[in-house]
Amino acid sequence: MVKARRIASTFIGGIQCVIGGFASALSFLIYINDQLRNMFSITFEEVYLIMFILLVFGMISILSGMLLVWEGNGG
Repeated sequence: MVKARRIASTFIGGIQCVIGGFASALSFLIYINDQLRNMFSITFEEVYLIMFILLVFGMISILSGMLLVWEGNGG
């Protein structure tokens, strides 16, 4: 049971880190790419708010995922 918990913790932590990385990359792409902003119907005034929200979500996801991976490896 403990081994399955460690494997699940490591797997879920890795997925969470990847999702956080994608959120951070998306915030950068929204800032850089005008076509992406038009596709999501984001006005220029909303860009910084959306970037902030995505970066905070991304950092929290990455840190939480790293904690799960660390815990899964016996930390």
